Amino acid sequence: MNNESVLQVNTVSKRFGGLQALKDVKFDLAPNEILGLIGPNGAGKTTLFNVIAGVFKPDSGSILYQNKDVTKFRPDKRCKIGIARTFQITKPFNNMNLVDNVSVGAYFGKQHTSISSARKRAEEILDFVGMGDLLDVEAKNLSIGNRKKLELARALATEPEVLLLDEVIGGLTPTEGNEVVEIIKKIKQSGVSIIMIEHVMKAVMGVSDRMIVLNYGQILAEGTPKEIAENPQVIEAYLGGVKHA
Repeated sequence: MNNESVLQVNTVSKRFGGLQALKDVKFDLAPNEILGLIGPNGAGKTTLFNVIAGVFKPDSGSILYQNKDVTKFRPDKRCKIGIARTFQITKPFNNMNLVDNVSVGAYFGKQHTSISSARKRAEEILDFVGMGDLLDVEAKNLSIGNRKKLELARALATEPEVLLLDEVIGGLTPTEGNEVVEIIKKIKQSGVSIIMIEHVMKAVMGVSDRMIVLNYGQILAEGTPKEIAENPQVIEAYLGGVKHA
């Protein structure tokens, strides 16, 4: 593992009864890198996110963040030190407006301890994701695309250095998906390292610096998007014989 990595996943394994969800998964995340994580449904991608975020403890292996072992840290503590995530199924506070939704993330994040500073941060983040004109709209009134942007905003408000994105593009129209891709690029430009689970191949291959393919809880392949698209094992296991440039 590279000592300059912002995140290190060291031979992590996780079993649920008779199901081996993860087996000896090992990789690192470089500063300011976008790492795409793909694989068939049931490959272990979300389980891996849950281990990195602290929802699940691995049966073996460790998680290092900035060379510090955080394997035993709770999710809230990991968030406080700079590891944030989004969820595939968005669950905002539906009866709260957008600025209040995002203020919660800012208030419980790394630095903002006052309500006023949390609100100011929330307004900045909502503007960053292109929702600065929707501050007072209640979350229940949002389109699917804007709900995904709100999910991004709530995670960004915690001021992460590592951001885990769980299918933030899936289910969106091409136009909405392109908007989210541009936001992801802006997040990288701000200095945040990203791991993203995504099934929209054009999007994830277009934005990722490097990719990992999980299959049956193990790393099947790792490389650049071009290398992954041309890997015969990946094509057979996941891409269905169709190359994605």
